[in-house]
Amino acid sequence: KQWYQRRVAITAGIRDAIDTDTPIRVPSVHSAAESLILFLDSFSEPVIPYNAYAHCLEQCTHFTNSKNILRNIEMSHRNVFKYVCAFLREILAHTDVNRSNAKVLAQIFGDVLLKPQLPEAGPAAKSAYKKRQLFVYQFLTNEYDDS
Repeated sequence: KQWYQRRVAITAGIRDAIDTDTPIRVPSVHSAAESLILFLDSFSEPVIPYNAYAHCLEQCTHFTNSKNILRNIEMSHRNVFKYVCAFLREILAHTDVNRSNAKVLAQIFGDVLLKPQLPEAGPAAKSAYKKRQLFVYQFLTNEYDDS
């Protein structure tokens, strides 16, 4: 419980610093990532728009096709996705310090970056969860540019 309260306080501190345009003092990359997750989760539409969701799941193992899907979404959504993945790749560049790995980050961020418009249930939900992870994983393990 004490650990949870500390995380909530750290996240609130980051949010307040952003709101007041003051320098952010983040105790760990995990705190920054958690704040980013909360921020992205608050969007009315996910970073990958609902209309691209099924296409992303279909192409979750084909990086070139996945990049093509992203070329067809709004630039603001594409840029957010691109910058979030760049941030996550930066985290991965320091795995010796933060003990992160691409699979875990893809699991965590897959559910925030890609969301179904309607809730999924049963085996379809489990399959979609895995495909969201695979889609994001591609962009964490491959350099993403718009070409």
